[in-house]
Amino acid sequence: MNHKGVAVVALLGTLGLPLYGQASDYAEISRQAEQQARWGSLSAAIAAYRQVLANPDLEASHNTARLRLARLYLDSFDYPAARSELAQLIATAPDSEEAKQARKLQRKAASKTKAHSYGGKVQFAFIHDTDTANASSGSPVSEPSFNDDEDDVDSDEDEDDAFDGDEDFADADFDDDLLEDVDLDEDDLEDEALEDDEDADTTAKPKRTVHDNRRQASAALRYSYGLNERGDRWNLAGNFSHARQDDQDTLNRETIALSTGPVFLVPDWRLKVNPSVTYLQLYKDHRYDVSSTIWSLGVSHKLNRVLELGVRYNYENRDLNSENSPDVEIDTLKFSVKFKPTSHDSFDLSFSPKVEDNDQRKKDKDQGGWKVAYARKLPWDSFAGIAYTRRHTDYGNDPKGKEEDEDKYALTLGHKLTKDLLVAVSYEHKEKDSNQVGKDKNNESTSLSLSYRF
Repeated sequence: MNHKGVAVVALLGTLGLPLYGQASDYAEISRQAEQQARWGSLSAAIAAYRQVLANPDLEASHNTARLRLARLYLDSFDYPAARSELAQLIATAPDSEEAKQARKLQRKAASKTKAHSYGGKVQFAFIHDTDTANASSGSPVSEPSFNDDEDDVDSDEDEDDAFDGDEDFADADFDDDLLEDVDLDEDDLEDEALEDDEDADTTAKPKRTVHDNRRQASAALRYSYGLNERGDRWNLAGNFSHARQDDQDTLNRETIALSTGPVFLVPDWRLKVNPSVTYLQLYKDHRYDVSSTIWSLGVSHKLNRVLELGVRYNYENRDLNSENSPDVEIDTLKFSVKFKPTSHDSFDLSFSPKVEDNDQRKKDKDQGGWKVAYARKLPWDSFAGIAYTRRHTDYGNDPKGKEEDEDKYALTLGHKLTKDLLVAVSYEHKEKDSNQVGKDKNNESTSLSLSYRF
């Protein structure tokens, strides 16, 4: 085996993959490195390309290897290293196709460390509920995110896909809904705020369901300040939501949430660390208002290009400002998995144990909930999504041994009218089963929404 062959075999060995005969060129190294980046480990792929660049026998492939290495550094949140490799590539071969692609990646890298970034979203929705008191309070549509086309940074294809968001917020650490993990549905708040009549008639019949229409307007604003060239940032976000019922005026509400906190990057471990604090105020047209302060600590780890793992802890102190209403402390731990095997498919899985301590001990709750969601990018700038959520609640100190199971099924179909304008229709079935007579609830929601990003 000649010197070049020995070097190539050694490089393939660093990837930890089996060899099937003697590899003889860069193409085999690159193929296996990209497989590692996609399904295995980003660090293994980085090591392989670095050794390619250190091997003079593979000099003809150095430009392509450097371009791929820069992309791997971007995937690993190591923005200074990515900028360095891209600058060297452009200086070495300024007129090459690789340099053209490098300039695109340079703009992406610059957006991650720019001093000031901002953006937002406005949404208007018309919603019909079959039982307004059991309806979900959040946004009817959560727009999915998809990976970029995975095959090549070398491709000549236009990267301005309608699903690509503002690069400033491509890795946003705030969701559009800051309160996704906060229980603000009407039936949850009623459970916390109202005194139970322990002598109530155990043969009570279920409450009459009321059909009603709801008009909901919401706005989300984001600002991000770059702390350094590494990509650490300080984020500030605000959400506002205004909902009005056609008939059930007592269910009208306004919600304001403000959140702030830093995002620290640890490129060696491909980690993002995001402590934050959120203040929430919910204004009701009847018995109570709600104010909450939520302290959070989130950590996410990008294992490879298609798999990201996350964990977040929330401590919420909730005050229900109505007569004889209790204060509530809520501890939530959320484990999440984001899996994007192709540029057209996105899976989300989460599990959220929660403990709620209420001033009225019989209302203490132990909850366990999980969610699975799948989204598919369709032709004509469209997408479809399906989600299932299940939550079990145990009122451990309730003298009646109260327990509840809640299931939600959701379907969404969306279409991009322009890159920033989305129209969507959605359907949700929500059902709550209680072991207490007359406490079962269910609701079916259908919605039409229009969203604009800026």
